[in-house]
Amino acid sequence: MSLRPIRGRALRRPLVLGVALAAWTICAQSSDAPPPALDIVLEPHSAHGVVDYVDVHMTIGQPDVGAGGTLLRMPLQIVSIPTARYDGEAIKARDSNGELALTQQDEPPTPTGTFRRWLPSRKTVGDVSVSYRAPPRAVSASTRAGPLFDLRAEGGGMNGAGITFLALPDTTHPHRIHLRWDLADMPPGSRGVWSLGEGAVRTVGPAQQLAFSYYVAGPMNRYPSDPSSDFAMYWFGKPPFDTQAVAARIQTLFAYMAQFFRDEKAPYRVFIRKNPYASGGGTALARSFMFGYSDANVPTPEKLQGLLAHEMTHNWPSLQGEHGEIAWYTEGAAEYYSILLSHRAGLLDVDAFLQAVNGRASGYYSNPLRSLTNEEAAQRFWKDSRAQRVPYGRGFMYFARVDAQLREKSAGRRRLDDLVLEVRTRQAGGKAYGIREWLELVTAELGPDARKEFEAMTQGRLVVPPASSFAPCLKPEKLTERAFELGFDPQSVGLAGSRIQGLVVDSAAARAGVRDGDEVVVPVVSIEDIQSSPEATLTLKLRRNGQPFEVTFLPRGASVESYRWTRVAGVEDSACKL
Repeated sequence: MSLRPIRGRALRRPLVLGVALAAWTICAQSSDAPPPALDIVLEPHSAHGVVDYVDVHMTIGQPDVGAGGTLLRMPLQIVSIPTARYDGEAIKARDSNGELALTQQDEPPTPTGTFRRWLPSRKTVGDVSVSYRAPPRAVSASTRAGPLFDLRAEGGGMNGAGITFLALPDTTHPHRIHLRWDLADMPPGSRGVWSLGEGAVRTVGPAQQLAFSYYVAGPMNRYPSDPSSDFAMYWFGKPPFDTQAVAARIQTLFAYMAQFFRDEKAPYRVFIRKNPYASGGGTALARSFMFGYSDANVPTPEKLQGLLAHEMTHNWPSLQGEHGEIAWYTEGAAEYYSILLSHRAGLLDVDAFLQAVNGRASGYYSNPLRSLTNEEAAQRFWKDSRAQRVPYGRGFMYFARVDAQLREKSAGRRRLDDLVLEVRTRQAGGKAYGIREWLELVTAELGPDARKEFEAMTQGRLVVPPASSFAPCLKPEKLTERAFELGFDPQSVGLAGSRIQGLVVDSAAARAGVRDGDEVVVPVVSIEDIQSSPEATLTLKLRRNGQPFEVTFLPRGASVESYRWTRVAGVEDSACKL
């Protein structure tokens, strides 16, 4: 499994994981051999209305691990987020022969995290039971934003992703998973929810499905009230936006998307987390999504709809391969189908669709790193937010181009939908669905030039939209706009108290008076919104030598070739065939 950053706010997505795990589960269920059991009981404990730990009890069905082999594995840190670690003898294990001593072995660090293994001192016999206690992470206004993985206490309950508190079997084969909650030490009215279900849940899937899932327990609210619903949204307290209205619209969109991608009756859960720091954003995991908000960064219903639409789309379009190779597909498809299916579902009118297209176009064409190859963008992915955005815009524009070419060549009988759904069918059927298969599909439709265009796209060549893209009601127009140039390291302004670093000489920021070492008084949490709007200015609240001051500037640099869509005069909304 590969991590992908979460769109636009803290880090944008991991994970090409919701679909990958779903496919893995499908394959597991089709096997004739009964998978081994993996039983888990989560027991959160509340003291004076605050969750102070979560006890984990796990039974692994006959793992048959030799002395020095790997029984359990989890990260010490995952993409900047610290985990429960479980140092020393924090994890206890027993098998049919009694107590089972474990030793620890830390793997070399990787760009996405440092992993630890737990090794038995002797060969395991029969089932193995393990237990450990996970403390919630302490967070404050000075915590740096990141993917929403960490285990936290909130609103009398707890929430977090399994990757930061579950030490799990280091296996790739499926398990018969049985997950239960013991809520005896939680406030009255508490419920326990996993990404794949509420209360006790049985399923078949890999152990990593447990790692890349969310767990929430406590006196939470939910929409809809029916616990058997395929879609549900959960939250603590009273967020400063209309949760019911947002949930109702997203439920409608999810039903439409599930039908389009031929995955009806599939579950999906959305979890809301309140951050003590000024950041929003969200992270998608298996069949679920968690987004955050803060009192200083209250999202509008429109932004939430766009965010959730993108993340829900990640349940379906995917390719096999490493993140750097396939991000153009996974992120591009999420950008493309999140707005296209929102329009088809009646949640975006044509003008709103046009605005969304142009926002994505501006984000792509004005990105100063748009010429990076896919490999180069992947190498800088975790270090530069501009590199993170490259596959989003590049993939979106490539899909818009391929769709227009397919429609034009087939006189409207074929479209991008046909290729994406074929990839989805291959995935669900356990067949190969990588870049090779994509190229076979697109060249069969458009000829050998399609391969050349694909290779040019991966090497950073500018993707130019055909005149017929989003026809007949929209048309692209060529223009120039100034490339987005923040003028300093974007991570400099993510936290109050951080310092400006990497100031670009003669940038708009420098000309406005920003200097290296200036202290950030109020963090910036909407860089993506500014990047997608060519006229948007940025106001920084800074402090220098103890004196607060503000600077406002247009974060733009040199002019670049760009494209925008406009309405075609005389074409009514009803005639649009998007």
